[in-house]
Amino acid sequence: MNSRSSCAWLGLGLLLAGCAGRFDPANFEGSREEQRAEPEAVIDIVARTSDFETIGRVHDSCTWRPGFRRVDEEALSDLDCSTERLLTALHESAAAAGGQALVGARCDSRRVSTASRETHRLSCTAQVARYVAGPLAAFRPLTPPRSLPQGKPAPSPSDVKRIDEPDASLAFRISVKFEPAVAEYSRSLRSSAQVRELPVMPVSHQALGDLATTCADGCDERALRYGVLIAAARLGAPDVVGVRCFTHGSSNSCIGTLAAPERDE
Repeated sequence: MNSRSSCAWLGLGLLLAGCAGRFDPANFEGSREEQRAEPEAVIDIVARTSDFETIGRVHDSCTWRPGFRRVDEEALSDLDCSTERLLTALHESAAAAGGQALVGARCDSRRVSTASRETHRLSCTAQVARYVAGPLAAFRPLTPPRSLPQGKPAPSPSDVKRIDEPDASLAFRISVKFEPAVAEYSRSLRSSAQVRELPVMPVSHQALGDLATTCADGCDERALRYGVLIAAARLGAPDVVGVRCFTHGSSNSCIGTLAAPERDE
């Protein structure tokens, strides 16, 4: 193989290695370092003290349109647009870049003018810092990332919820498609924990339409299945029936039928 071919293969290898890296919807800008903490161990501080140094900045955003409606290849992060999801993604991005703290995290929302329906744009940003003084400043390449903040005896309920769920960042890679089977349906928003996954359609229910979550480059199936429940919750559906998952080429998908009682219970 000549030197030109060798360079071409090397360039391709570097490109593939970059594509295989962790997806970062929070757009970290700064100096990346070895990971020192898991996302749930990244602390939030109002202002940087002398114990920290700034290594960069993170920011992310999503667009939310409420209501039961047709969804055409919309990012799950938009359908489930919330401050909680954006801040969790900031923690994940900061941790992956070697950060140990988010400094001055702030979020803002603004209404976007559209011809169809009410739409809001939500954005969050923060500085990323790491310790330069104290016991947490020492770092060795073989040191495992810290899983809990210093002095915290056990995970809080919110920590456990975040640990059990798939990475919030995956929602920016997962697309949602939903075609309503009914002309109208209106229910209050619910959490994904309030959506039941059922094997068959109950006789008391009506089908609201099929909903699919897809990841073009391949995602953990657990994240796609969980994405179906999240999307169902944001559309107000109490149940999802017959969820099945499959792979097609480099992408994979999960699909289920949204359902609800024909009469309000």
